[in-house]
Amino acid sequence: MSRKDQSAAANVFSLYKQKGSRFYSMRLMHKGKRRRFSTGHTSIKDAKAKAKAIMADIQSRGFEEATRIHSKRRDQIPLNPTIEEFTELYRTVCSEFDRPPSRATRERYIRSLERIAESTGVRRIASLDERKVDEFKRRYLANGRKAKRVDQSIRITLNGILRNAASLFSTQALQSFRRKGLELENPFRGAQIRGIKIKPYSPLPREIVETIWKDSAKLRDGDPDADPPPEEVRPRDAIDFRQPHRDSYALLLLELGLGLRRNEADKARWDWFSKDGAGRRFIEVREDPHFRPKSGESRVIPVDNALWEALVEVKENEEFVVDGHAPEELRPEKDKKSATYRCDQAHRVFVAWLRKMGVDDPKPCHRLRKEFGSFVSTTFGLFYAQRFLGHSSPSVTSAYYAGLTDFPQLKAMPDTKPDAEKQKSPNIQNDD
Repeated sequence: MSRKDQSAAANVFSLYKQKGSRFYSMRLMHKGKRRRFSTGHTSIKDAKAKAKAIMADIQSRGFEEATRIHSKRRDQIPLNPTIEEFTELYRTVCSEFDRPPSRATRERYIRSLERIAESTGVRRIASLDERKVDEFKRRYLANGRKAKRVDQSIRITLNGILRNAASLFSTQALQSFRRKGLELENPFRGAQIRGIKIKPYSPLPREIVETIWKDSAKLRDGDPDADPPPEEVRPRDAIDFRQPHRDSYALLLLELGLGLRRNEADKARWDWFSKDGAGRRFIEVREDPHFRPKSGESRVIPVDNALWEALVEVKENEEFVVDGHAPEELRPEKDKKSATYRCDQAHRVFVAWLRKMGVDDPKPCHRLRKEFGSFVSTTFGLFYAQRFLGHSSPSVTSAYYAGLTDFPQLKAMPDTKPDAEKQKSPNIQNDD
């Protein structure tokens, strides 16, 4: 559908959207001559204003000069792009980064920038400066306090928004923009709020962890003493723990036993497991057509034989460790803005069961990963925990995962590299 308007001197233009495009384009006719332009706007109101400006330029500059100024090739970058044009450019250039963000991460960065721009009335990227960023900070803090949120929580969330938006102005991104002909400064330099204290991780009480492992067999085989689900709940929420939930049990083994993230456990494959010449088992969390690690890099974690045998005992899928939807049933990666889970129902059951066990964390599954990280870091050291958890820095492990689950034991960590990997790197001797 196009929208026609009559301009002065019987010059005609119409607005339309090409298939697959978010932006309005413009057709114009002037004294028998025809041209097409992209307005660069998704709003019909803004597109119409741009079209009228082009028609005015034709009247004042002449047809050839005006069309030369306004007819940019698709790969040309506007000198002062709108927020929408800028985010589209970022989507293009970030694919060329040494370590490009995942689609979900990239869209989270963009949503944070759009949130700041909308709050401060910024429509073009050149108008986003340190003053506007400070204005957003003041507004966000004021609104949070008005809603009677905890001040520390407001500040932590605000820092996350600022950090996400600032990622669009990383050194690598600014260099990419510069190569495209767009010179920008980072408006978020120094914008993070200082002095925020990260609450250290408090381990789960020992009795809760022991109850989880002791009652895990009831999750696997069914608990005949469990209460039936209430009749008034929706069918989706009616979880009957009298029935076996083998898939949820497998998730427990992967997340508490190996420290996998929810999406990693959801996509874990049997071919991620291997065994070296000494009979030790490992799992390598690695990229495949349906999954990409959060850090973009694979990692190897040792697997206890008892845990391996427990996983094999509940095996129901020849390809994936946890049974669920086939990958073909999921949305393609290019269409996703956030993770899509194969085993969503198994995770719902697992979360409900953890709450029954006394895990009252807002993210019970992630709490298990923290428990795993806490045990490894306090028993074997931060660097082993960093490697097993897949963190970019030991400081992340220290800040969020290194609560004392036990007093540290001064003993050497067994070599966890498979034989094939040992041949690629020199041996490192532990000091006694």
